[in-house]
Amino acid sequence: MKTEALILSSGFQKLYYDDAVFTPFSTFIPISFQRALPFLAGDVVMDNPDLVEAEELHLAARSNDTRLGVIEAYSRYGLLPETEAASLKSIVNDFDADFFELMGTQYANAGMFKCALRWYREVIADLEMHCPNASADSEGVYASVGYCLYSLGLFAEAIAWSKACMGPQPMADAICESLIGYEAQKLGGAIQAIERSTNRVRYVVSTTEPALAKQITPQLMAALKARVPFEEFYFDWVGNDTPGPELKPHVYAFKPEFHGSNTRRHKMNLIFATCGQAEILIQRGYVPEAKRLLWEAALLEPGAGFIRERIEALP
Repeated sequence: MKTEALILSSGFQKLYYDDAVFTPFSTFIPISFQRALPFLAGDVVMDNPDLVEAEELHLAARSNDTRLGVIEAYSRYGLLPETEAASLKSIVNDFDADFFELMGTQYANAGMFKCALRWYREVIADLEMHCPNASADSEGVYASVGYCLYSLGLFAEAIAWSKACMGPQPMADAICESLIGYEAQKLGGAIQAIERSTNRVRYVVSTTEPALAKQITPQLMAALKARVPFEEFYFDWVGNDTPGPELKPHVYAFKPEFHGSNTRRHKMNLIFATCGQAEILIQRGYVPEAKRLLWEAALLEPGAGFIRERIEALP
């Protein structure tokens, strides 16, 4: 692994090497990403003076003209397909701070995650300035930051960031799903799918005894409300012969779930970052600590067989 710093132009360094860019850039989640610097020999970058100049101009003064300049530069140097660039030009006047999110997404798609973080910072700074009550779960840019951190191997930061975005909700969900799964198993079935929207959650559960399932539903809902009082629960009991969701557990590591927010992305970032951090601990000889992290990931996603297989393979 090459760890020597890249030799980059002064323009690139001015735009991307400012330590302030990677200090805590969210008041909602005050985590520093300074470990992302410096740019190393293995990092993918695009140090082109025309591209850097276009980005600098837009950062200094947002306008339709500067947005067009960025789009043209991105198209010229392969960050945007020509057809997509042409479509964006026709709606460029509809963008504001979300244009920075587009810039970050193009860099993330190209594997330039440090550059992506730099632009996601601008989105979050603007978002939290004008919408102080914005939720990290309702804004996709927060999940995109977690993905970049995980992809960069900054597992500690990715775990802290994703946990802060999700709050205690995943643990509450895990408790509810365990209770429902236990009752479903007694009725010869299992949870087939979960659909979430704000504070509402609907469980599709299979059973061989639908009449009995309907009888226990009030008691089950009361038990769930005692644990998560601010959620509304709904049940759809189906027969065991009812076709399940398209994504089957044996070919997809995550149980089927439909969610109206970005919690799913945060959860996946957290699970993969946790597994990455566990592997680092294993390499350093801290196997018990790694097992603890892997069990946390297994609790968040009981259907992820690859996590349990890793746990079972450890001494």
